[in-house]
Amino acid sequence: MKSVAIIAEYNPYHNGHQYHARTARAQSEADVVIAIMSGQFTQRGEPAIFDKFRRAESALLDCDLVVELPQFYALSYADDFAAGGIRAAELLRADTLAFGAECEDLSQLTAELRRDKKVDISSGESYARMMGDSSLYQPNNILAMQYVRHCQANNIELLPIKRVQSAYHDRIITGDIASATAIRAALLKGDDYSQAVPYLLKPENAVTWDDFFPYLKYTLLTKTPAELRQIYMMTEGLENRLQRAVKAHHDFRSFMAAIKTKRYTYTRLQRLLACTLLNIQQSHPVTDLRVLAMNDTGRQYIKGLPHLHTNINRQNAALFSLEVRATQVYNLVSGVTQNDFNTPVIYQTSV
Repeated sequence: MKSVAIIAEYNPYHNGHQYHARTARAQSEADVVIAIMSGQFTQRGEPAIFDKFRRAESALLDCDLVVELPQFYALSYADDFAAGGIRAAELLRADTLAFGAECEDLSQLTAELRRDKKVDISSGESYARMMGDSSLYQPNNILAMQYVRHCQANNIELLPIKRVQSAYHDRIITGDIASATAIRAALLKGDDYSQAVPYLLKPENAVTWDDFFPYLKYTLLTKTPAELRQIYMMTEGLENRLQRAVKAHHDFRSFMAAIKTKRYTYTRLQRLLACTLLNIQQSHPVTDLRVLAMNDTGRQYIKGLPHLHTNINRQNAALFSLEVRATQVYNLVSGVTQNDFNTPVIYQTSV
């Protein structure tokens, strides 16, 4: 079976995602569409608005198989996010990787990637800022270039698909394809977003950083500076800045405003805070993958593929310790009772 993989967050699944998945299937002539989806916390360093099980089920509208992108990589900057996603695609033996981009010219993205650029990821600067004013350095293009870089040593074919109608950071719904940012904002405000999603999207159990702030505050106040320095991405004395600020602020927005500097972007800080909340101290290699959802086609495809697990139990729990922890923390505020032990793969049979 020919397969096309998509690395995504589906936060939440919307018409733009549907367009992308259907276009990927058609242009790649694939028999199976695989979504490698972020779990409970996303690349912006935010909790997903809905839990991973709910989002995985919605992805089955157009995907045949939904696999969880390991949590460490889902929370990483573009380079590591892409590296984890590509490694997952390799384990899944994907023939093609389809990705959205503001620029669909693969040769232009490749040429830009090969320019001699000196960047310092630890600086906290955004990629766009480090790269200068090039119009290529837009959110999807940045990831696209990293996909190109990490696919140079394998046989995965690359399929860029031009983003249509809405931009990544758009905050207003103006048509039937809107950004996930705009849809989340509308959902939380109680505004109408129905034209931008392909299914009935209920707001129950939606979460934001505000919901997790008491737990973050407790963590920052009860850990010693030495313990906080062990957290992944905790550099240059940031632990002291975080502990000072959290004592004086009682909501997430004011706390973020207090710790923000020109050196560190909001996204960089949110990733650090998510790592603090989840006690992530080191990188985690991608060796095994959790299947979240599949239909008959996806079930047929994974037969014989090693390193794939359709449930988590005592025997394999150590392989997914960070994903289990992320779900446990997420459920503290979401009201969701589904977890990695009581929720086997979501299976959708053909009608």
